[in-house]
Amino acid sequence: MSRILIVILICGSVFTSARDVYALEDVSVSKLTSSRGKKYAINRIVSGGYQYMDRDYQFNSVPEELNGSLHIKTHGNDKLISENDTCFSFVCNCDIDVYILFADKFPVLPSWLNQFERTRLNVTRMDSNAANLKGYFSLYRKSFSKGQVVLNGCSPTSMLEKKGFVESMGSSYCMYTVVIKEKE
Repeated sequence: MSRILIVILICGSVFTSARDVYALEDVSVSKLTSSRGKKYAINRIVSGGYQYMDRDYQFNSVPEELNGSLHIKTHGNDKLISENDTCFSFVCNCDIDVYILFADKFPVLPSWLNQFERTRLNVTRMDSNAANLKGYFSLYRKSFSKGQVVLNGCSPTSMLEKKGFVESMGSSYCMYTVVIKEKE
């Protein structure tokens, strides 16, 4: 059985893809699977890069420590997935640090995010109108051993029970995205 190997040039870095495997330097991610069946993608986190699959929001400011690292682009409306439900998973070939870019707009964190360390790093993002600063994201880090990583939904139960939150499709709130960096 032959495998097709595709080399993609994105923002000056070479990503290799053998079906669903994404690699940058020594880190490779495979089996990226959304619980809702939506296609997620992997790019590099850089200023001007897109945050989501279904939005035109672009990163404005990215910390130097993470600039160019692998970034999992999620879907904006997946913000309505409960903190108690799986959102997506992936497999990594080495020990990694996973950074969750979580919007400061949320008044409460999903319970699973309490297992992550709040770093002093932040990311800002613009919406499709470049003159409009749309989001400020705090970064939360947790180390994972080589193998499968499973991440739960964005919305705390208390938010899902709040009158109007689901009906408005979580208007004014943001889904998280993920940065992956090899554990040093």
